Amino acid sequence: MMAVGRSAGTVLLICLSFFVAVTGESPYRFFNWNVTYGDIYPLGVRQQGILINGQFPGPDIHSVTNDNLIINVHNSLDEPFLISW
Repeated sequence: MMAVGRSAGTVLLICLSFFVAVTGESPYRFFNWNVTYGDIYPLGVRQQGILINGQFPGPDIHSVTNDNLIINVHNSLDEPFLISW
């Protein structure tokens, strides 16, 4: 009788562990971008360009399907700036 209770408890514990191990939520990825003017050197010639966090081209976004991206953009330019993708 004790063995039946122990094996039933073990099966219940295993079943509950599957529910704990599986998560269905999508992760959030946070980015802060500062958009400024700066010098870039395409083909070795200095030009003024638009930089994101001091980089040209801008930073890479490493994400997968169903990731939630939160991107805070601070426009330090003297004109409106549009990002589209």
